[in-house]
Amino acid sequence: MALVSLAFAIACPMSKAGTEGGAAGTLLAQAVSPGAIISGPRTTGATILPTDVLPKSLLENPLTFAEDLQLRILKKLPSAFYFNASVESSFRLETNPFQDPVKRVLLQKLVAPGEFPLLSAPQQQQILSTLRKTDSFDNVFRVLPSITGGFTLTPRTRVFGNFFMIRDSLFKNITLNTNVYSYAYGIQHDIPLGERGNLQAEVQFRELNQMHQHSVFDFLPGLTASYILTPRTVAFASSILQIRGRKYFQAPTREIDPFYTWGLMHQRGRWTFSANSTFVQNFRNQFGHQALLPVNNYSMISDFEVARRIMPQLPGLQAFMRAEPIWNMHSHNHPGLAGMDFRLYYGLRFSVTKPSLTAGLRQLEQQIEEQEKEETAPQTTPSKPSAMIMPYELQASQPQPIHGFLCLEQQRGAVPRVIELASCQDLSPSE
Repeated sequence: MALVSLAFAIACPMSKAGTEGGAAGTLLAQAVSPGAIISGPRTTGATILPTDVLPKSLLENPLTFAEDLQLRILKKLPSAFYFNASVESSFRLETNPFQDPVKRVLLQKLVAPGEFPLLSAPQQQQILSTLRKTDSFDNVFRVLPSITGGFTLTPRTRVFGNFFMIRDSLFKNITLNTNVYSYAYGIQHDIPLGERGNLQAEVQFRELNQMHQHSVFDFLPGLTASYILTPRTVAFASSILQIRGRKYFQAPTREIDPFYTWGLMHQRGRWTFSANSTFVQNFRNQFGHQALLPVNNYSMISDFEVARRIMPQLPGLQAFMRAEPIWNMHSHNHPGLAGMDFRLYYGLRFSVTKPSLTAGLRQLEQQIEEQEKEETAPQTTPSKPSAMIMPYELQASQPQPIHGFLCLEQQRGAVPRVIELASCQDLSPSE
């Protein structure tokens, strides 16, 4: 599951204004508006202002701990460097931790029909013990820290490194307790698809270590497409090919596993809703004894999560609940790769992030260049009808040139009448 989780990924805002509309999990906490510094009645004729008594620093909005920490980090780290770090601590209820088929089918796999009564007492007890583990509910405590850091080479190209660990501790079936460590590095490149879409190409090289298992090496090429439906809703789809080998940079020698993922994410206020599904194909039979388990199988994994930020001062801290049904197929009811499993997670997640400022600085430079070009461009007078006057050309002291200048002929004892410009020029003040 951890191989295909998207941290739809999803980049997190670093400013106080972005904590409401961006993805949850940012380093910057929202500033708390300070209350009134001076309280109590004031005299009507007071001439002393609060700024004359209190230091200026006390009147300014104080920075929260997270804001101060962010400013210190941004000063120390280069602008092209970025990182995302998160830790997830959760409990989960699991219905089929051994991924076994139903008991009837499993019994047919363990012993031929009619031979169970002929077995010895210890053999019968062992088979019954195995059947009892099928569909045995269990609670699991998981700790999942993950950190990704890298450098922005260009506004669209990045190199990165990643580390994550999964520690599962089961309450009842302790034989399934495991630790998984992953070390990876790779390169990413973004290809814009219009104003709202983006296609990200990625190549990752990873070594995976698991307790009680042999270490494996993976080539992970992939493509991820995302589209902004609304400012709060994002749709995404990705395809990752996991090429697995036994030794470093020697693959494929164990298995080939394509992953296909699609989903949606929506944010409203402090709430984040996400739904995604992953279809996995595991091809191992072709590698014979080189594979850890030479059985092909398919899986469909769905995740439906609701998360909410707990404290406005720590927007990176979330409480979440996630339902995860798993359907195993095409394994011919092989124990460990069959049946249906349902997992219900609930816990806390805390994440911090520092985005790369290279792309943002480049965008500001482009905006400034465009503004300078507009200012230096020659101003052309807009076309207008002959009888129209622009508002900036209107002056109260001048007549309006609509049909030629007009004037009034004032005669003694006569009503004033309008005459044309030619007649108006012949008039004298005496007239």
